[in-house]
Amino acid sequence: MWLPLALLLLATDVLAVKRHDFKTCDQSGFCKRGRSLASRAKTASTWKSPYSIDASSIAITAEKSRFKASVISSIYPEIKFELDVRAHEDGTFRVRMDEVDGLRKRYDETAKWALIQEPLLSETISWKQTKKDIKALNSKTGVELRVQFAPLRVALARNGKEEVVLNGQGLLHMEHFRLKDIPSPEESPAPAAVGDGTEPQVVMEAPEPPVKPNAWSEGDVEPQWDESFGGHTDTKPKGPESLSLDIIFPTHGHLYGLPEHATRMDLPTTTGEGAKYRDPYRLYNLDVFEYEADSEMALYGAVPLVHAHGIHSTVGVFNAIGSETWVDVGHPTSESTETHWISESGILDVFILPGPTPNDVFKQYARLTGTPALPRHFALAYHQCRWNYISSTDVREVQSNFDADDIPFDVLWLDIAYSPNH
Repeated sequence: MWLPLALLLLATDVLAVKRHDFKTCDQSGFCKRGRSLASRAKTASTWKSPYSIDASSIAITAEKSRFKASVISSIYPEIKFELDVRAHEDGTFRVRMDEVDGLRKRYDETAKWALIQEPLLSETISWKQTKKDIKALNSKTGVELRVQFAPLRVALARNGKEEVVLNGQGLLHMEHFRLKDIPSPEESPAPAAVGDGTEPQVVMEAPEPPVKPNAWSEGDVEPQWDESFGGHTDTKPKGPESLSLDIIFPTHGHLYGLPEHATRMDLPTTTGEGAKYRDPYRLYNLDVFEYEADSEMALYGAVPLVHAHGIHSTVGVFNAIGSETWVDVGHPTSESTETHWISESGILDVFILPGPTPNDVFKQYARLTGTPALPRHFALAYHQCRWNYISSTDVREVQSNFDADDIPFDVLWLDIAYSPNH
């Protein structure tokens, strides 16, 4: 009686995904730092983003639908950043921030590969600057983008009500390029004084450790220049260069997207009270054998796109980032959603899709990245594919069996098993 049950449990364990082969957020240096930043923000009595816009640097282009401005970090005032915000012809907005004159150039070509063309700038929307912010209003739709100077905060509002907010929680952090600290050789201790042993002992108090200027962003853990996992060491010759950004949907309680993950379409939470998953959703292309049917683990695809749905509208965000990214999802209320995006490298390049309907969001995204190509006629038929076809004999036998069972197919795919050493 017990033998069949034991064999069943053993088979289940053998066929289950080997989670230890895949990183968790805690085993990924940049993700761990990003989550630690969010944790400190939630527990701090006061929390303010160190980034602000130098209002005197704002330059509105001749088209009037685009502006650039210098961004200052109160923690690293010597590091320069530039903000570039654009209003597009179709009503979408683009928010871009990059490090300027850094030690190295950050990777900024994701949009070049993802977009079918540069979106056309609006000829009717223009920016208007005040003492505290700069705004652009689409009078046809009632959609306005407001960029607050201090602290830096970007909010899309519809008829006066905010629907998408960037850096509303103050989690924006772009790790700038730096030089690796080389510790100085330890000094040899001074020889002990020779005495008769009657001198009184003096208790010396240890000096207070210096306050680290990067404690706000990086906590007590120094960014790593290499990290190991599964017996392999991943060196980072350029040093830490991660990007953290929070994106809030104050009036939208349902979030869809972040493919590819084996979970509900309405994404379950990864943070907050009662979170379904312990780890963020990982965007990193993986071939996971026997993946779990209910999991936040990464799979084949990685598309940094979300659709937020609420009672009054649907909006979207396309975060044009090409590096490994982890995304936390939470619902502070049943009608709002918080997300935190933690990427290994790259620049901030976010497209805000104002909707207001699901169909509108799909159209706005398709205008950015294109529509799927129509398949050729033969490709609409049945395709047969398995991993373990290793010879022409296998292929002929499969075809014969299909013919014997009167099952037509137009294409037979061979996976890697047919090739040498596989």
